[in-house]
Amino acid sequence: MNPSESILDHVVSALRDLPQGEAGRKATDLAGHYGVSRATIYRWAALRGLRWRKERTTKGQSAAKDEDLQRMAAILLLSRRTSNEIPIPACDAFEMLQDSGVDMGVSVSRATSLLREKEISARDLLRPTPHQTMRSSHPNHVWQFDVTNCLQYFLDDQKGMGERDADMVLYKNKIVKTAKEIKKELLRYVAVDHCTGAFYFRYFYASGERAIDGSNFLYEAMAPKDELIKATWNGTSGSKLGKYHFHGVPFMLIPDRGSIITDKGMENLFKGLRIEVEPHMPGNPRAKGAVEGMMKHLNKFEGKLKCQRPRSLEELNAWALDYAIYINGVKEMRDTAPRSAMWSTIRPEQLRLCPSREVWQMLLRRPELDKRCDGGGYVHHNNLHYRVPDVNACRKTVKMVINPYEYPAAEIHYNGFVWLLQPIPKDQYGRLQGGVTYGEYKALPETTTQQAKKELERIATEEWGLTWKGTGDKRRAVAPPLGHSSPLKVFGHQADKVRVDFISRPGSELEVKPQAVPENPEIRRDAATVSRSILSRRMPFMQFMMNVKREIGQIPPELHQRLKALYSDGIEITQAEEVIQQIKAGHWPAATGASDMPEAVAL
Repeated sequence: MNPSESILDHVVSALRDLPQGEAGRKATDLAGHYGVSRATIYRWAALRGLRWRKERTTKGQSAAKDEDLQRMAAILLLSRRTSNEIPIPACDAFEMLQDSGVDMGVSVSRATSLLREKEISARDLLRPTPHQTMRSSHPNHVWQFDVTNCLQYFLDDQKGMGERDADMVLYKNKIVKTAKEIKKELLRYVAVDHCTGAFYFRYFYASGERAIDGSNFLYEAMAPKDELIKATWNGTSGSKLGKYHFHGVPFMLIPDRGSIITDKGMENLFKGLRIEVEPHMPGNPRAKGAVEGMMKHLNKFEGKLKCQRPRSLEELNAWALDYAIYINGVKEMRDTAPRSAMWSTIRPEQLRLCPSREVWQMLLRRPELDKRCDGGGYVHHNNLHYRVPDVNACRKTVKMVINPYEYPAAEIHYNGFVWLLQPIPKDQYGRLQGGVTYGEYKALPETTTQQAKKELERIATEEWGLTWKGTGDKRRAVAPPLGHSSPLKVFGHQADKVRVDFISRPGSELEVKPQAVPENPEIRRDAATVSRSILSRRMPFMQFMMNVKREIGQIPPELHQRLKALYSDGIEITQAEEVIQQIKAGHWPAATGASDMPEAVAL
């Protein structure tokens, strides 16, 4: 029963200023009058601030220690899964601590109630972290860039665009295997202006995120759209021109940490365009809330593809461009105005125009170049010539920085100085202008090294007596005349620098043997009396055994031992043939002259 204000006023007026005993009897009478319990009467009185019961001195205290409750909550937190679930209930955590010897001091229900009071229960631990609302200052201040894998779609050369059965093919237990089998994926690239909600999106059919696709998409997003519209509809785009107002280079880009952003060429591009890139951490879709808010329009577009199937990727992107023109030009953003109308409020200083395709490609390669300055002080790049004002840079390496907003002018960095130089024009003969005409000889200012050379020559002349001859780079020093006493100490004292006493080591006499003189036989002039005997040739034992094995096959161990005992140092070639024949005949060693052998070897 919810009491009315009149009932509360009557109860309060009847119980006010009564001692506790009389207030109890009066509360009993009021309870009988209203048909409620006496506790209800006390509760109604408490609504107006009347209380007779003293508060407990232990109010707000508990037998459970804070550190034990924190341990209980820590068990819940450590079981948190990546799916944002805590599978361990609070009662199990309570039981684990009790089993570990921790006296909680309260019941499990009271412990869980205390966790809720301290906001460290499972529900509190799973609650998302509070976020800060971000705000952009003006159009093109901040863009958000995202790539979505539309794995449910595919493109067929014959049937056009199709859709996979997500329930049968892409369920979670098979998603990795299916992704490996898919050779190409339909990727949706989206860029959204955070301030106005103006956006551009395009589809790519590739094996994954590629830096070249990201570069082409960002160029189309930053370039004026009329040229893109003309190229898309090829002469039939008259009704669409001038209706898509969204272009320019943003000051800040919010992407995820994908392969496009980490590519070295893309890093050079962003640095050359002076875009501050702030990648967000994975698993934080709120960081790109503008892109997430665009999903309702993009999902509507993709949902309508069931009504009409595109024949190719080009037709799909043509429909996407037409749809982007419609959403940007008609649908209101934040119930205020269409996106293109809101983006058109951009000021000239806030709109940084996109450079040409040639400069874009050049920035992709390298925005900072190391250039060698020639002897005339010129730096060459892309058939353009720049003159460095500092003569000290001649024949040295300078750094050239290409800025798309100042090109063809270029920044030259050298020795802490920065010059913004314009390319030197050429005359009708193809020569660089600015040279000195013959007859008007005018030397360049002296470099720091040239000025130092004069002081160095003076020191060598006055202090050491040297003279100089020649001019310019051919100038050389001449030694002083004979007998000149120079303060430079050059020769005659080098051995005095050796201040180490080395240990003398005794050697041994080398025994030199006289060379033996060969004794040659007396030369005989009569050819008929010259000895023509065949020189003895010996065969190594291993070669002899190989020949025996080739003739008789496997050699018995006893035969091998006997042959080794007789011919370990080798055997005459002629004798080897005789021994082999005797072994084959079965009456070796009788015929070999080896009388110590008792009997022939039987094969």
